Amino acid sequence: MRQLLSYGLFGVIFFHLFFPHNISAQSVDTVYFSLDMTEPISEGWLKHGTEIVGIRGDQSPLNWGNTFEASDPDKDGIYEVAVPFNLHSDSLLVSFKIKVDGVNNPDDGWQKGRNHEAMIYQGVKNKVTLKWADEPPQAPTTITGQVEIFRDFQSDNLVPRDLYVYLPPGYKESNQRYPVLYMHDGQALFDASEIGQEWRVDEAAEELIRAGEIEPVIIVGIGNTQNRFDEYTPTEQVWRYELNRISSQERTTFPEAFAGNYISTEGDTIRFKTKHDTLLTMIPGGQFWQPLIPESEHAFFLAQAGITFTFDVKETEVNQVVASKPTMGGDGDLYGGFIIKKVKPFIDQNFRTRPEREFTSLGGSSLGGLITLYLGLEYQDTFSNLLVVSPSVWWDGQMIISKVNELPGATNQHIWLDMGTAEGEGAVESAKALNKALLNKGWSKENLNFVIEEGAAHNERAWAKRVPDMLRFLYSKN
Repeated sequence: MRQLLSYGLFGVIFFHLFFPHNISAQSVDTVYFSLDMTEPISEGWLKHGTEIVGIRGDQSPLNWGNTFEASDPDKDGIYEVAVPFNLHSDSLLVSFKIKVDGVNNPDDGWQKGRNHEAMIYQGVKNKVTLKWADEPPQAPTTITGQVEIFRDFQSDNLVPRDLYVYLPPGYKESNQRYPVLYMHDGQALFDASEIGQEWRVDEAAEELIRAGEIEPVIIVGIGNTQNRFDEYTPTEQVWRYELNRISSQERTTFPEAFAGNYISTEGDTIRFKTKHDTLLTMIPGGQFWQPLIPESEHAFFLAQAGITFTFDVKETEVNQVVASKPTMGGDGDLYGGFIIKKVKPFIDQNFRTRPEREFTSLGGSSLGGLITLYLGLEYQDTFSNLLVVSPSVWWDGQMIISKVNELPGATNQHIWLDMGTAEGEGAVESAKALNKALLNKGWSKENLNFVIEEGAAHNERAWAKRVPDMLRFLYSKN
């Protein structure tokens, strides 16, 4: 998670897992979600009190990384939660899904199907009633122009995925060769029927090319897979903290013996207590006790954060606890090799491309923005232009900034870098830090275009608004 507040790294991670809800004094309109979870309860995999049920979405205070928790005090299987949104205009379109945080759940606890959507209006009581089995209707295709799709494109080391190839106006009628822009998350670029939202790259390209504002270009969308998180991260992220007891141990029976206060080397304090034989935790900077799920006699799982607390027990003394998460990510180099060795040769062989470095670009958003900059710097002889959109700079202790700092100097590459002010606390600050690192290495305003978009959230609709300027940056005839 992003390092944002005055707490140490350990505390910051906890803070943003549980308390990302920073509601300002602007107009606040609340959506009352009613979530019918009777089906998974009857199926036996969802049990009251052991797992967290809630909403994830694309507009603050919702996000796709943390669950906004709902409650079911009546134990009737109907969970309720009120989510307050800050509206900067008369209405706001929100995408969302039900998420269950726990262990051994189908689809990792994600509601199946495409994302749901709701329009929120100022001054109106907004209510959404949703069953676990509900799926939104399939949207009609929104492809503009000519887009060819290659299903289940094979890889030697990674799972198959779809390729989406946009061809510019006049492609079939000419013998011209074209520059190529390769982009990650291909199913989100051209067709809203795929995931419910799109970047509208095809509409923007068609309009700008026909207006003569940009050179005609082939745009290749490389579809993501269920392994997106691993493929779009360059390094493995190890999350492990040791905390030492700073309070006296009151009991010697378990789990009561675990109760007390523990501190990390970064200065973050976490508290544990028991209630009715259940161990609960209070995270740094938090205001609420969170129940823990027993994994073994000495290990407990915090479902919403995916963290396991393992207590070090010596006879009956407990003086240390280890907080850990499974190692994540690290297949970025495999994914990069797939693009270089499989995707690009296939495109160059089957379409009239200009395969040289000066005509080849790479782009993506979020983790796709992270992997774009990483692979762009790794393959400087292949990519001359990079679209680094809303990048996940926070990954692995901001390793991408460290990679930039290790460069001997600026590369001969043009970079678009951006971030929206509504993408979460610290997002703009991290983008500014990356921009500063690039400038310190010798990039200038002529080859580094840094954009801070006021009010822009972390979703396809926000990126779609910036796509025309991205294409002008890469292919403007001027």
